[in-house]
Amino acid sequence: MLFDRAILDRQIDQWFAEMPDIKPHFAVKACDATGVLLHLRDCGVAFDAATGGELERLHHLGVPGSDIVMTHPIRDHSDLAAIKKYQPNAVVVQKSDEVRKLAEAGIPNAGYSPLLLVRIALPYSNLNKFGVQCIVPVEKKDGSGTTTAFDYRPLKTLYSTAMKVEQEFSVKYGGFGFAGHVGTNTTHPSHYQHLFGTFRVLGRELRERAGIRITHFDIGGGYCDSLHAVSDGTTQRDLLRSIYQVSCKFRAEYGDDISIIAEPGRYMVADSAAVITRAKIVSDAFFRAVDGVEVFEKHKVIHLDDGVYGNLMGQLHDGRRYSPIPFRVDEDNRPVGGKGIPCIMWGPTCDSFDRILPPDDYRVPDELQTGDLFAINCMGAYTTVTATEFNKTQPSTIVLFRRAEDGSYRHTAYNPKGDVLA
Repeated sequence: MLFDRAILDRQIDQWFAEMPDIKPHFAVKACDATGVLLHLRDCGVAFDAATGGELERLHHLGVPGSDIVMTHPIRDHSDLAAIKKYQPNAVVVQKSDEVRKLAEAGIPNAGYSPLLLVRIALPYSNLNKFGVQCIVPVEKKDGSGTTTAFDYRPLKTLYSTAMKVEQEFSVKYGGFGFAGHVGTNTTHPSHYQHLFGTFRVLGRELRERAGIRITHFDIGGGYCDSLHAVSDGTTQRDLLRSIYQVSCKFRAEYGDDISIIAEPGRYMVADSAAVITRAKIVSDAFFRAVDGVEVFEKHKVIHLDDGVYGNLMGQLHDGRRYSPIPFRVDEDNRPVGGKGIPCIMWGPTCDSFDRILPPDDYRVPDELQTGDLFAINCMGAYTTVTATEFNKTQPSTIVLFRRAEDGSYRHTAYNPKGDVLA
């Protein structure tokens, strides 16, 4: 797995330029490669940890708790112990029970006052695994059907529980806020308009009806990679600009001194990396089944050393269709030539599920040979983190590189455990 530091820098700089007062908290679940996390840390990016394990990992990499938000709202004892020990700046909840669970574990305490953010479910998001449902169906007065309305009462109950905890345990939270997620890999700025609109209505309701001030807002992730942006006829920069315009309007209308953060994951790292995979064996074949029909046609059968159980899990996770780029490194540095022919491409495991499905028009050169290489771009997110060791396949070596002014490349390589290689 090759990471280009220049592209990482481009993504980081673009965020700070287009979203100047929305602090990015990189979602570790997107990529936990040691070199990448260190690079982001050194560039002033904060972090979003979902579990106690991620929180501990960030601590060992020198990230202070003040630069971490803990966003998974459901926790076990190990998660609670990690929060108490490493003290992230904010914790996200979705039920009063979780507030009580935190309190019984000593969170907050005399030396630790985290922000308490409540996750709100959004009807248009494909990520409503978590969240309080504050948008409810309401019968129209004329009996013609239903519409929707905001219901602030579940939030009032939850925050009332938090204030009771402050009194009972003689502790204080650092402030109250909302969190939301519009959906993964989105190219729709309107989703963020709806998110900010939801925050505005519910925040005002709590302030005016219950005297509860909501001043911290986490607008979550969902920021797309450039591949997805281009396929939908837009750019990452245009999307960020549109989102920021909405955030400015929200600040002007909300009427309180507020802070806004975000959880970009895929956006930060996806475009910066490529997977390099080798053809373990290439064979010629002359018949295959296409949609259950026998087709007699010459094609290549290729077995790679990476697959669906490895870095190509995005075929399932994101519906990706990969177009691996073939190349060859030998004495003559010759390209792989010949006319393009169809292929069947398999991963390295013995499982027939481990089949890579390129686009229908994908072809490989007829001179392709065993040992040739393929590069697959836009692979920095949800690859190494979701890869398994099924059949005891080997995890990837991670290489971060930068091209120097003289045209040479300087790189640092890490083994799968995160140790620097000589």
